[in-house]
Amino acid sequence: MSSPPETDKPDVLTTHGAMSSSGYGLPVYILGVGLIIITAYFAYELLFRKTKGLAAGGPTFIIAGPSGSGKTSLFTLLRYGEKSTTLPSVEQNITTKFWLPNLPDTAKPYVLIDTPGHQKLRHGMFSALQIAQAARTIHGVLFVVDASAMSRPEQLREAAEYLYEILRITERVRGGTDVLVAANKSELFTAVPAKRLRTLLEAELDKIRESRAKSVGKVAAGGDKHDFNDGDEDDGAVVGGSGWLGRRGEKGSFKLEDLETDVMVIDGSVDNGKIHPWIAWMEERAVN
Repeated sequence: MSSPPETDKPDVLTTHGAMSSSGYGLPVYILGVGLIIITAYFAYELLFRKTKGLAAGGPTFIIAGPSGSGKTSLFTLLRYGEKSTTLPSVEQNITTKFWLPNLPDTAKPYVLIDTPGHQKLRHGMFSALQIAQAARTIHGVLFVVDASAMSRPEQLREAAEYLYEILRITERVRGGTDVLVAANKSELFTAVPAKRLRTLLEAELDKIRESRAKSVGKVAAGGDKHDFNDGDEDDGAVVGGSGWLGRRGEKGSFKLEDLETDVMVIDGSVDNGKIHPWIAWMEERAVN
C-alpha cells in the first residue's frame, strides 16, 4: 500500500509571527493615537482650569498685544524687577504673587497674566478676560504694541483688529474694563508718539467697524439678522454680531472717548526700564 502523498505543512512559527505582526500593529496604533488625544485633552483642561481659577480668584491684570510687541519682557520686568531676553510665547505666563511697588505692604498680591500674541493663540486671552470680568476681578488690560512698527499699515491694522476684539468684550460690562495701550519701544527713532498713535488707532478702528457692519448687513439681507447676534444686547456701545463700537455716526466719527471702556495710550520702554507711567496706571486701577 502506497503512503498518502505528503502535503506542505504550514510553517507554524512563520504564520504565528505574521499574525503577531498584523494582529498587534493596528491595536498599538490605536492605543498610541488614543494616548495622544487623552494627553492633549488633559493638558488643555489643566491650562483652562488654571486660567479660570486664577482669573476668578484674585484681582487681575492681563497683558495682551500682537506678537513681538514686548509683552513677556514686560511681564518679566514687572514680576522679577529685571529685564531678560525672551522668545515669542506659545502659552500663558501667570503669577499669583505680583505686588505693585507703591501700594501698602498690607495690600494683597495681584494675578498677572501674560498672553501669547499669535492670532491662533489669542482665544486664551479672550477666555481669561471674560472669566475675570464675570468674577469682577479684572482691574485692567495692558495692550502692548511696538510703537516703532505702528507707522506700517499692516502692523497698525493687526494691532487695531486685536484691540477691536478686546474692546468688544470690555464693553459688555457696565462702565467697561479699563485698557492701557502701552506704546512700547518709544525710544526708537521710528516710534509713533502716543498722541499720534491714539489718532491712528481711532481711524483704523473706525474702518474695522464700518467694514464689519457692511459684512454683517450683507449676510443678514439673505436671512434672519438675529442669527448673527452674539448674545450682546444693543446698549449703544456693542451691537450684536456687527460688533459696532462707540456712538453711531458718520464714517470717520469714531472716538475712543465715546466708549464705556476708558482707553489710555501711554509711551514707555521695557528695554530702557521706562515703565513707571504704566505702573502708575496699574496702581490707580488697583485701588479703585
